[in-house]
Amino acid sequence: MLRLIRYSWRLSPLNTVFAVLSALLSAGLLVAVPIFTGRVIGMLPGVVATGLNADFNQSLAALLILLVVGHGIGLVAKSAGEQLIGLSERDATTRIGLALSDSPDLSGAEDSDAAAQLQKVRNRRWEIEMALRMATGPGITQWLGLIGTSIALAVTLSPWVAVLLFVGALAEGEYLRRIIMTEMDVWSGQTEPQKHAYYAFEQGMGKSAKEIRIFGLTSFIRSRWWDNITSAYLPYWRKRRRGALINLAIGGGRVLVTCAAIGYAAWLTSAGRIDLTTLATALSLIIAIGNTDLWSLGQLQRGVAVLAWLDRIAPAKAVLQRIRTHPRAAVPEPAPAPVPAGAPSIVFDDVTFRYPGAETDILRGLSWELPAGDAVALVGVNGAGKSTLVKLACGAYLPTSGRVLVDGVDLAELDLDQRRDWQRRVAPITQEFVRLPLAAGDNVALGTGRIWSGRIDLTADRLPDTTELDATAERAGIADLIDRLKSGWGTPLSKTIPGGTDLSGGEWQRIGLARALRAVAAGAGVLILDEPAAALDVESEARMVDSYLELTSGVTSLIISHRFSVVRPVPRICVLEGGRITEAGSHRELMDADGRYAAMFRLQASRYVDDHEIVPAEAALVENGEAAR
Repeated sequence: MLRLIRYSWRLSPLNTVFAVLSALLSAGLLVAVPIFTGRVIGMLPGVVATGLNADFNQSLAALLILLVVGHGIGLVAKSAGEQLIGLSERDATTRIGLALSDSPDLSGAEDSDAAAQLQKVRNRRWEIEMALRMATGPGITQWLGLIGTSIALAVTLSPWVAVLLFVGALAEGEYLRRIIMTEMDVWSGQTEPQKHAYYAFEQGMGKSAKEIRIFGLTSFIRSRWWDNITSAYLPYWRKRRRGALINLAIGGGRVLVTCAAIGYAAWLTSAGRIDLTTLATALSLIIAIGNTDLWSLGQLQRGVAVLAWLDRIAPAKAVLQRIRTHPRAAVPEPAPAPVPAGAPSIVFDDVTFRYPGAETDILRGLSWELPAGDAVALVGVNGAGKSTLVKLACGAYLPTSGRVLVDGVDLAELDLDQRRDWQRRVAPITQEFVRLPLAAGDNVALGTGRIWSGRIDLTADRLPDTTELDATAERAGIADLIDRLKSGWGTPLSKTIPGGTDLSGGEWQRIGLARALRAVAAGAGVLILDEPAAALDVESEARMVDSYLELTSGVTSLIISHRFSVVRPVPRICVLEGGRITEAGSHRELMDADGRYAAMFRLQASRYVDDHEIVPAEAALVENGEAAR
């Protein structure tokens, strides 16, 4: 409980004080109300016989005041509790988001154990909120109220009766604590089916929804969700059924003890050993103890456990530190960057890399260089390690052995903030480029790490300055695309938003290219294009190929593609095979070498020849390739 109160204090000291004081006062009322109720009931025969008197009036007034005060305390406690719950939800969401997105290293995000831990916290974070409410309110009230009413009953009626009722309440509370924790362990151990159920739901309701409906897979997705969520619940339900039977027996025992205590008080009254006031007070206290439910013991422990998980995956200090260093905050001048600004060289020095948990190396003793300010292309079959090489160059992974040097600086020697700074200097277009349901201007401007508008209700006459965006559009060849949008740069790129529109895959890829070029214009020194033409039509691809050397002028650039028409103009082309660079040179040099590159080039070119019919654009490609030989 103390851990939860400390957590509450960190969220809001003022609301914590209000909540705890309200709980303490409520506990006092649990004792005071039965006592004054007993006094009022005990005076009733005298009032009936002789009329109202000062003692009765004062006792009745005190009882009414206590009831009114109790109602007021309840309102204050509810308000403070709701504030704390809201702050806790924000805190947990922020910390989970930080754990998922803040680290420049992808190894944690792709680690199965870390993913399972995150799944547990995401599924059970409501436990923290419930436990927080208990720790600053009902939990305190229940415990202090039980102790206070037991002491009052011991003084009023009998110590032994008070002890029996107190022990009964403790026994039921302890059993509930154990069964609740056991049920929690059972449920938390089912992260795999929970995860698959969540994936199925996201597929059916998310970006795959259209394809799922078109291909008639809705029944399959529903069944997959149902089967997995049922698989996750079955062990939990079995445990809960067994626990419910035992709890019924314990609860029945408490009811019998409570009834016996009431009978004992009635027998003492009939024997003339206690008066009506004592009887009424004792009955109120017995009922109050009998109604005390210490299930909060288990809920408190569950909440502490989930909070401990949250603290492990995203410590509160780390969150506060990242918030303090948010770009909008006033922060000290940063230390000089380890890697000077500009177009850097990137050197792979005897690099070997294996993904965590994998059995084989993806890269093996790779030594390779991206010269500063030069354009390099990379080709290779699927699974050769091209995307892995990009992740290593960005510092998203560190080599299993060897070094990745940026202007002579080993990325492994940078701290997390320095690695983040390095990643801000890389402008990538990956195969899974980001599609944000924001205005077109924000989708492009976010390449700089800053918001252009941050709004989705823009109209043509309310747009922020578009000078830089227009220049980027011309350079990236998307000016025609922006002109076709209803509100130009202010058009939300999602039909789920009023006034928004959906783009095709090729149009999104052109937006992605513009985003990368906007980043370069803002100071990024490395441009990485991973399959930049995968979704482009022939015309758009041709424009990109024609302007590639111009687009990459002044930056260190790497282009990866399976389309040889895309990489052919690049001055230096490298072949990645077997975890190593096996060939390097210009298109002409590699064709003359008649090695792996030449074989792949001819194989792809031959796909465009059907009998003796040759597609004109590809005929020239084949001709040039043969001439190069």
